[in-house]
Amino acid sequence: MTTRITTDRPPRRGQANHVACDDCGLFPLCNPINISGHELSMAEEFVERRQPIRAGEYLFSEGAPFTAIYAVTSGAIKLVNNSDEDEELIVGFVLSGEALGQTGIYPQRYPCSAIALEDSFVCELPFGSLLETANQVPVLLNNFQTMLHKENFDLYRQFAMLMARKNAEQRLSAFLLNLSLRRQERGFSAEEFQLPMSRDDIANFLGLRKETLSRLFTKLHQSGSIAVRGKHIRMLNAEQLRKASGLPSSAS
Repeated sequence: MTTRITTDRPPRRGQANHVACDDCGLFPLCNPINISGHELSMAEEFVERRQPIRAGEYLFSEGAPFTAIYAVTSGAIKLVNNSDEDEELIVGFVLSGEALGQTGIYPQRYPCSAIALEDSFVCELPFGSLLETANQVPVLLNNFQTMLHKENFDLYRQFAMLMARKNAEQRLSAFLLNLSLRRQERGFSAEEFQLPMSRDDIANFLGLRKETLSRLFTKLHQSGSIAVRGKHIRMLNAEQLRKASGLPSSAS
């Protein structure tokens, strides 16, 4: 399956759903500090900003040649592998302000597909253009390495928070805490938000049955840890949710 980015723009969302440029994962590359004039113009020109992608469309496909790194500027994207039985296995979610595609650098192919969960916008950073410009603007290479280290740390932290959890309640609790933390780091509300993914997608990602997931949402709601209304989540007691997740207390 090939990349499909539409040419017409999806309806604009409220400003609260658009990440500010300086909270974006690609900010050090398209807005590097300590440069000006011609170098700044070069750095700004190779980023293709705010391209629209509609819900359900592919940004890139598993196994496709690696060509670019992206940042979600609004909306959300799921990362998917297909099993030998052609079943969808969700391996991650990318939120507004976060980068994706960098895992394709080493194999020179994207190791998973990226599919928009909702009408979204992305900025595209063609990798060849980045390397070419970095030869003339050396600070870009240092910024790129720093960005990779940060994104790799974020992936490790997400893995550590979620995959080490032993039971279903711990996994869901850790998942919600992780979403809250990632939103806060990108300048959004950590206490109240709309889930961009369906419960089917969450169940797939956490390795749970949908019925089990629904019971757990109800349990966390009744315990006073969160308030749930459809996809709308309000964090009522983060420490209680952290305890349910099996993670150490934030005070420790």
